[in-house]
Amino acid sequence: MGTVVLKHVPEDRAGEREIIDTGVAMIGLGGDNVHCGVCGREMMHDVPIRTMKVNLLYRCAGCDSLNEVPPDA
Repeated sequence: MGTVVLKHVPEDRAGEREIIDTGVAMIGLGGDNVHCGVCGREMMHDVPIRTMKVNLLYRCAGCDSLNEVPPDA
């Protein structure tokens, strides 16, 4: 398990990508702890974000910013 800091995406660059609201926090069954690229809040805990092969955006409930998994994660 590691830590992944997401990359901020401006609202005007979201395009047609699906946006997932992580709410208070998403909790998985094993994986990484994922943090917002703007405010640093933990958005997901134990989620296998590095192996998810989808092009989603994640909305932070703390600062309302959009984030994506950086290509080097």
